[in-house]
Amino acid sequence: MIAVARAWARSFWRDRPGVVLTLLLPPLVYLLFAAIFGAGARGEIDTTAVIHDAARTPATAAMRRALEGDMGRRLRMADSEGELERAVLDGRADAGILIRPSPGGPPRLIIVLAAGRDVAAAGLQARLEPMAATLAGQSAPRSARVSVQQIGPAGDAQSAYYAGAVSVMFVFFAAMHGAMGGLDERRSGLQARLALARGGLAPILAGRAAWLTMVGVMQTGAVFAAAWTRLPDLAVWQATAAAVTAVMVGIAAAGLALVLTAACRSRDQAQPLTTFVVLLLAALGGSMAPRFLMPEAFRAIGWATPHAWAIEAYQSVVWRGEFASVVPVAWVVLGAMGGAGWLGALLLERRRL
Repeated sequence: MIAVARAWARSFWRDRPGVVLTLLLPPLVYLLFAAIFGAGARGEIDTTAVIHDAARTPATAAMRRALEGDMGRRLRMADSEGELERAVLDGRADAGILIRPSPGGPPRLIIVLAAGRDVAAAGLQARLEPMAATLAGQSAPRSARVSVQQIGPAGDAQSAYYAGAVSVMFVFFAAMHGAMGGLDERRSGLQARLALARGGLAPILAGRAAWLTMVGVMQTGAVFAAAWTRLPDLAVWQATAAAVTAVMVGIAAAGLALVLTAACRSRDQAQPLTTFVVLLLAALGGSMAPRFLMPEAFRAIGWATPHAWAIEAYQSVVWRGEFASVVPVAWVVLGAMGGAGWLGALLLERRRL
């Protein structure tokens, strides 16, 4: 037993990349997750808001200036109530602040939010309650004076969001796991023999990418089937656009999985590396928690992940029922990522062969 343990230990320490991936990546993942989600746990959520002042009184103007000083660039002005609602539904703002005149009384403060943004609304409500008390001439709020108005389609917003978010994460997990079969074929020499018989590596990698994409589409279909009863009623074009998005997500996952496994020499290297990459992309892209809960810097970084583009496309098509510009852009980005990954895998495997 001791001899076997010593042999495995020597093998482990000789594999320097494997040592780094095994011992360095876990604390690095912890530090990244703590930085991404720590602000939300401390109550320091960088909520973005849009405000429309329909009352236009000196008191509400003073309140707007106070909010601008508090929130800075995270607060934007809207010229109309419709513009405010559009910004909230499109996701350009986490919530809206609507100030309506009230005949014979102080102006009314209303928080406008889309379903699933309850955390952002609660944070804004806590900020606005003292201001509402000031408008009413009270030294402290005696009762809740800030009302909340939800807009958007019927259905479960959380289920609609996480149907896309969870499916994207597991499509990438499955692609990474499936692509490791290429490492076994390379090690056994089967890949070299297939390359000679099939006219090179390109058709081999194309076949792998096609299969991984099919698996990803089936996974996405299973997740959305489980969430179907909680989704809004989908038109034919919405279901079609969601299916195209699922295909593009599968292509992106296949390309990334192939290039990462092509860069590794063994499963011992590939398993921790691919797990780290999938977890990092899922955290930054919004698969684990909505991106509006993250600090502003991580929201911007999230656009470098395929997860953020895929989730935004699903949200636009499935939840908001809009074929917005983000949908075709997301398809192009996901397809480009998949194509670049496949090409990178081809170059690496050719060099190794």
